[in-house]
Amino acid sequence: MRAFRKAAAAIAAVGLMSLAACSGEASQDAEEQESLEESVGSYELGQAAEIPAGYIQDIQDKGVLTVGVKFDQPLIGQKNTATGKIEGFDAEIARLLATYIFGEVVEEGDDANLVFVETTSQNRETYINDGTVDAVIASYSMYPERLTQFEFGGPYFETGQNVMVAADNTDINSVADLAGKNVCIAEGSGSIANLEAENPEAVITPLADYAACAEALENGQTDAVSTDETILYGFTVDKPDAFRVLESSNNFTDEPYGVAMPLGEADARAFVNDMIDEILANGDWQKAFDLTFGAAGMPTPDPLPAPNRY
Repeated sequence: MRAFRKAAAAIAAVGLMSLAACSGEASQDAEEQESLEESVGSYELGQAAEIPAGYIQDIQDKGVLTVGVKFDQPLIGQKNTATGKIEGFDAEIARLLATYIFGEVVEEGDDANLVFVETTSQNRETYINDGTVDAVIASYSMYPERLTQFEFGGPYFETGQNVMVAADNTDINSVADLAGKNVCIAEGSGSIANLEAENPEAVITPLADYAACAEALENGQTDAVSTDETILYGFTVDKPDAFRVLESSNNFTDEPYGVAMPLGEADARAFVNDMIDEILANGDWQKAFDLTFGAAGMPTPDPLPAPNRY
């Protein structure tokens, strides 16, 4: 488990240093960083006692798990440009899944057994169907219609759709206030249909991804951004003086995030659900949360998610 300990420590160190920078500290010296890394332990999860034949066995046999994640969503899936590491809660779930399959996770060198592929709301389905990735862990909500198209392990996290506005905006304080307002949502996202149903008078302007939406909001090119609260919260962490997320009481959907795999791989779905059950029971889920959302001040969800063994 040595490689996994080093990976978990490095990820936590980078994430916590980023938060420190937001409060005015530009960096930490080498001694402080070493102390921080030593304070972070490994996850408790080990290799599964049994690897099911078929999809998961094939992944183990080829020696690498390829996972589609977002690269532009703080706290969920974001590429650290300084280190090249993928940070966020979804990335942590991917690392735990790799550990459950291989017994450890290695992300660098010829022995790497976990590879991240940048995945957007537009290409998630394509990447699953054409085999670009083995699984998508990218804030992918388990909507009922999607359960007929893919196998979903989970949910491993549950949130809801909300709205983010400029920090100095006083006109928008509820979803109803979006009537006649320009609202940016990522192309291909289910958040578009959700908002259309909740407030048909909102003027939806799709852009390529939520980083582009956040930039448009900051530049005054749109009035609001709407998607899962977890995604929005990540942008406020990066720029607390620029953005404001509406109160959680405004959440108007249920967004259960799942691990998506090809349809028909029911044994693989059960395997992922077994892993989620285990990390919820042994404290690893909480540790992953504390390293990401919790470190940014988000309270632990109550209740915790529970896999849907449909």
